[in-house]
Amino acid sequence: MSYPVRGEEPVVVEALKVRALPEGSYDRLLEFLRLYRDAVQSVVDRIWGIDGGLSKKKLHGLFYSDLVKLGLRAHHAKEVYMYARSLVDSARGNGGRKPVLRRLSARVDRYDYRLDLDSMTLTLKLHNGHEVRLRLVTSRGRVERFRGWSNYELVVKYDGRSFWVSVYFRRAVKAVKPRTVMAIDLNFDNVTLAVFNP
Repeated sequence: MSYPVRGEEPVVVEALKVRALPEGSYDRLLEFLRLYRDAVQSVVDRIWGIDGGLSKKKLHGLFYSDLVKLGLRAHHAKEVYMYARSLVDSARGNGGRKPVLRRLSARVDRYDYRLDLDSMTLTLKLHNGHEVRLRLVTSRGRVERFRGWSNYELVVKYDGRSFWVSVYFRRAVKAVKPRTVMAIDLNFDNVTLAVFNP
């Protein structure tokens, strides 16, 4: 569950991970995933030595035009430099080394895909104006629970044998006041249970 800004309703976020089968050749999709990975690595390499955080505006100024020249769409470019920054921030926060990307995966913004839950298909907009259509392989029941939710982002991965898609869904929920608060303390020889009813 993600936490809202003050005054906003709480939002629940869940991911639906499914296998995806490309309709036709998947060469363009692999080409896109390699391009995306290499672009993220390039940004990581360039910002690793920069001290201090880089704002989204600064990242945009430094990398947007170069990424678009590679054939990436506008939202792909944004996802690339934002993902690179998150990798660098995480590695530095953990005292680790510069990240080296090997896996083929890409974050895709909602403006760069069309998801049809009725036909269980996903159309991805790739680099240089290419598109690929994927058939999602999962049970209808897993998908139906997300009816009425909004989807905002997805991640496409290739593990060397198969393509996988994780679609992120979210919906606002109403916060309720608890009627009872319960605490459980597990001791070595007994369990203590405390119930508070305001």
